[in-house]
Formats: sequence, C-alpha cells, structure tokens
Amino acid sequence: MTEPGYLEFTAELNALDYLEKAVFFLKTTTNNPLDWKWVILAIHGALYGFMICALKGTNPDNVCENTKGRQKLIAFLEALKRCQSPDWMAIGGFTKALELSQEQGRALRFIHTEFRNQFIHYRPTLWAIELEGMPEIVIHALDVLRAVSLEMGCYYVQYKPGDLQKVADLVTEGKNILRPRL
Repeated sequence: MTEPGYLEFTAELNALDYLEKAVFFLKTTTNNPLDWKWVILAIHGALYGFMICALKGTNPDNVCENTKGRQKLIAFLEALKRCQSPDWMAIGGFTKALELSQEQGRALRFIHTEFRNQFIHYRPTLWAIELEGMPEIVIHALDVLRAVSLEMGCYYVQYKPGDLQKVADLVTEGKNILRPRL
C-alpha cells in the first residue's frame, strides 16, 4: 500500500499506464491530429514496458546490462530482439518467444526509429508525417503488445487482479477506434 503523498510505480503499472494513455489519445486524434505524437510516444512506452516485464520474469537483472561499470536497462531494440529469442524466453520457464509478421516488424521499426526517436530527439526542422498509414501501424503495434503482455506465457505475479483483463480490453478498444480509419 502506498503512503499518502506518494505515488508507487512498478514495471507492470508503468506499462499499463502507457497503454491507457495511448488509447486515450487515440480517441482525441480525430479532433486534434497533433495527438498522434502522444499515441506514438505512449504506444512505444507500453510496448517497451511490457517487453521488459516479459523478459524480467522474477529477476530484474534479466533486463539489465553492464555498460562502463554501470548497470542499465536494455534498450527497446534489444528488448524486442530478446523477446523473439527462444533462448532468452526460456530463462525462468517462459513458454513462447515472440513471432513477428513482416508487417508487425515494419510497424515497430517505424514507431521506434522513424517516429518516437524523432519526437524525443527533435531537431528544429519542418517535419510532415503522413497520417494515412498511421492506424494500420498502431494496430500492428497493439497486436504485438497483446502477444507480449498476454500470450507469451510470462510470469504474472506482479500484476494486480484485473490488470490483465484491462490490458486485453484496452487493446481491443484501441483497435476498435482504429479499424474504421483503415
């Protein structure tokens, strides 16, 4: 239980919060197209967070690496690579490695490299983003997120009752928002 005046975070709660924000901003993109930026940032954060949760199992050291004598969290692309590796997913008794379709892999590359990194490390310039393919990209990301968070057989000991159903409901809601825009 959190003491009054404090916020408590876990990796699982953080990933779920990102997913909630992604769906929230999906609802507002029709009236405010700038909110696509927040959809991308939130969906990236949710994907990364759920990949970290899947990989850590019961040992947070599973998602860290030593760099120059310091322990730091693995990067997004490394987490994605490990989630696809049967060897990494076998650590701690996980049952299934992530399998990406070509479209899903392309969508994650766009989200991470083309969009998220450009938003976070924005250089002063004019940048125009075509919105036509954005719903499809985010739907693919939501499918990957569902697989990582619900279908890979990971340890769920850190989730509170109802959290996994909430993840499933949010993924479905996000896809339902996007399907008419395809």
